[in-house]
Parts: sequence; structure tokens; C-alpha cells
Amino acid sequence: GPFIIPAEFITPTISSRIAYWVSIGVQGVYTTSEITAPVYTTLTSFPLTMIDSSSSLQAIIVAYYANAGIPGSAYSIGTPAGLNNCFDLWANPHGDPTWASHNYLYNFVRVNKSWIWAECHAVSMMEYCKSSGTPVQQLNFLTTGGLKCWGSGKCGTNPEIHTKNASAPYTYSFPTDPVMQFMGNMHNACTAGSEQWYQPISTGQWYSNTRRGVTTGTGTSPKEGVVLVYGPAYNDSTNGWAMYIGGHSLDSGGSSLPDRVSAQRAFLNYLLLAGTYRKLNITATIPSTMVSGQSDYVSASVLSGTPPFTYRWSSSLGSVFSDSTSSSSLYTAPVVSRDTFDVVRIKVTDQCGRVNFYYKLIYLTPPIVLPVKLLSFEANRKMEVVHLSWKTASEVNNNYFSIYRSLDGVTFNKIGQVSGNGNTTTVSEYEYDDQFPVSGLCYYQLCQTDYDGVKESFPPVLVKGKCTTKKLSLTVSPNPFTSHLNLFVFSKYSEQVKIVIYDLKGKTIYSCARTLSEGNNSISIETGELPQGLYTLVIGSDDGTFVSQKIFKNN
Repeated sequence: GPFIIPAEFITPTISSRIAYWVSIGVQGVYTTSEITAPVYTTLTSFPLTMIDSSSSLQAIIVAYYANAGIPGSAYSIGTPAGLNNCFDLWANPHGDPTWASHNYLYNFVRVNKSWIWAECHAVSMMEYCKSSGTPVQQLNFLTTGGLKCWGSGKCGTNPEIHTKNASAPYTYSFPTDPVMQFMGNMHNACTAGSEQWYQPISTGQWYSNTRRGVTTGTGTSPKEGVVLVYGPAYNDSTNGWAMYIGGHSLDSGGSSLPDRVSAQRAFLNYLLLAGTYRKLNITATIPSTMVSGQSDYVSASVLSGTPPFTYRWSSSLGSVFSDSTSSSSLYTAPVVSRDTFDVVRIKVTDQCGRVNFYYKLIYLTPPIVLPVKLLSFEANRKMEVVHLSWKTASEVNNNYFSIYRSLDGVTFNKIGQVSGNGNTTTVSEYEYDDQFPVSGLCYYQLCQTDYDGVKESFPPVLVKGKCTTKKLSLTVSPNPFTSHLNLFVFSKYSEQVKIVIYDLKGKTIYSCARTLSEGNNSISIETGELPQGLYTLVIGSDDGTFVSQKIFKNN
């Protein structure tokens, strides 16, 4: 069927491979127009198969892979005893299964949830394989009691046999199923070998969830003969599936080439379906939009597969990840000059080599160009005034600066205004004196206004109160912190203080009052609501004495 490769994944390597397939006859087309297609599933890795070697006829199935251009790395050769959770499919081309040699398949479909495919007389022999213990276990994956045997005395104690050749007419069903996505007929490719069709024993029937894809003219539902049949093992949708096709080899005999292609395609469809059911399921948290140059966390979780898992974060724009091999990482968007998309992808590989990936397009916008680039802002007491000074590196459309003052770091009042320099790329210096300052601790803040009225505020600065003999000291633990802070404060006197936490823009994000005792004091603050980042913690008294410390919140 048609396969679609999204544009964001077409690299030069992929383009080269597409060109190769087109050169050998595959139809391919590129389009830049939006299309709507009924996508059944997304394929991210090829399922791993074990081809049974019990009969030494593994070359039959190997030929199917070769015809489809699938490399030998996609399968292993072995016996059911070597099956484990890493195999998605077991395929039997022939052979003579017994309970002793093939009992491993019982848990392969029930516990591992892996899949089974078989052809020719291995099918009826396998369906009647039974354990000798109690309760009896049987490999009747698609029937209630087993299949009629391909020959007398060939299937253990099974007393029923069927004729070698199937009878017409052949009826094709389930045309919308993934397995049945082939063109024309396939039954003519199944007319060779010792068993060319299958039918349940007279005391049993096909399970209700077993899908008879191609039926013969023998028998009626639910006991009709089949050439192609598939469904969940033991009629349980939580188990792995089984599929049977009649005939010795789907790649030889007197059948027409189109039938052979269709029969092999049904096998390969089933193979891809097995990989879809067994693939890694990934969920990921990736932001949808970001300003270029900014950072945000990305993370992924794996809901299936065989641990341990390996992770690999990547970006179509070469973005930076703090740890590209971890399930979570800090993503830093590249700087772009125009709106664009970055394809961020997490690729996960499990212990068995299964691969899946999750990707998301992050919409990136250029960095915000601030009207004023502030180099410094200082406030110092000089005699009876507070002297404010600041420098700008550049200004765009800058009308004026407003100066604000606050006693508590929360409520600010405008006390003055200084004209800006409009547009300039050179360093500009400004001054302002507060002629009537308060005697205690206070805060000053700058606010810039454009000619079009747009305003931008800068972080405030602290000014100590007039000289005092009171002293405070502060120790913060832990720092960095996560959910709480422990403050160890030494005070020379018993007094009321205010504790304030500011973000980098000078906004108060936490404030409380506490009474300190003379000597050592211990104060605990809950900070679980704060986002990750750098903050300033200030403890100040009414007379202007204060201590401050930078703190970092780490999620």
C-alpha cells in the first residue's frame, strides 16, 4: 500500500533511498501541497522475526524478505526454545511441530503477547499439539479444538484428516483489513505442498474472533475451509495473533506471479501489523511555542517495550539540549530572525532494539527587541538626598523615564520624570536626586515609556536607611531549594521585620512579616508554588536595616 514520509523527515539520505526505490519500479511523488490521507499507523521500526529452522526449510521465508528488499538483520533463524520477549513474530515455513519442541509458543502469545505465522502442514500439526499434564494445554490458536490433519497419522492422536486439494469457489472477505491489502487473488500461490487449506475438526469450529480471509467451497461457517486465516490467539484480544496460509512456498510452483506477489504481500502486511502492536508507546511533553533563545524543559515516558531504554533528543535546527540522552532535558531554542518551526524529536530504543520516536513542531518567534537596553541602575544616599543614576546601551523610540519609590517593595509611587534620548545606539547616562527621601529602607524603580505609550519596567533597587547601630545576619538553607527555605537570622534586638522575595524583574512574589527575638532565629518558608529561577530574598526592619541574598529555585 502507499506509504507517506512527512516533509520534515526527508533528509538527503532519505531522498537517495526514495530515488533507489523509484529506479526499480516503485511509484513515488513529492508534493508541497496539503493532503488528506487515511493513515492507518506510523511505522518507526521493523519487527524482529524468528524463522523456525526445525525443518531446515527456513530459506522459504527468507525468500519472501529478499523479494521485498528487506535485509537479513530483520530476522533470526532458530527454534521455539530460543524465543524471548524481544521477538515480535515467529514464522514456521514447514516442519513437524510437537508439544515437546513447540510448547514455547503457548506462552509466546499469552505472556509475551507476540505473534505467530505458519504455512503448509505445520499448521494442522501445530493446532493439535497437546500437553500431557493437567490441565491440558494445546496450541489451537485459531480453533476451539484443532484442525483436521493433512495426512493419516501425522497429527498425533488426531483421527480426522482432509483431502489434499482445496475446492472452489474461493471467497475473499475483510477487504479493509490491513492483512487483506493486496490486489487480485492469492489462492493460486497455495496449490503446492502437503497442506493447501485448513478446516476445523468436526467437534470444533473457528473462534468467533478468527477472520477467515480466503475461504474454500468446503463447509459452512463457522467450520468452513480456509486458505488464509488470522486472528487473536485463543480468541483473546489481549493475546498475540496467529495467521495461517496454505501451500508449501508462496514463491514457487505453477501459480501466476500476481498470485505469488499477493500471497507474500499478505504475509508482509501481517508482519508490519505485528510490529505495530508490539511497538514502543511514547508520550512526551514538548512546548508548542517559544521565543528563540529561550529555554524550557522537554520530557518523555515509555509505556511499553523491554527496558532498559536509551533516549536521544534531536532538533531539525540544531538546538541545544542539556542532556540529549536523558528522558528529560532542558531545551534551548536557537536564535532565529523570523518566525519558523523547529522539529524536536525524542527517539527511544529498548533493550531488544525496537525503536520509536515522538516529535513535535515548536513554533519559534524572534527575540523581543526591548526599546531600552539598561546597563545599570544605582541608588545611594548622599547627605540628605538619595542620588539615582543609570546607563543605557541603546534606546529605541524612548520618550522618558519615570522614577518610582516604595516603602515595602509592593506599592510604588511616582516621584519624578527624566526625558529619554529617543533613538540612539551609544551609551547614555542619566541622574535624578530624590530631595525628600524617607529615612528608613526603601526601594526605587525605573519605568521607561515609548512615544507610542508602551511602558517597560526594570527591577527595583534597595536603599539602606540612615545610619543605625542595629545589625542583622542571614543564612539560607538549602540553596538551591525546591519546596521550602530555612532562614537562620541573627538579630541584635527583638524587632518586627518584613521578609520579601523578588523575581528578576523586581516583582514581589512573596511577602510576610515576622517578629525576631534577640539572638538566633529560625524561620521556615514554603515555596512550592514558585517556578524555577533566580530570586532575591530581603529581610528588612522599619529603620532601614536589611540583609539580602540571592536564592535559586530548582524544580
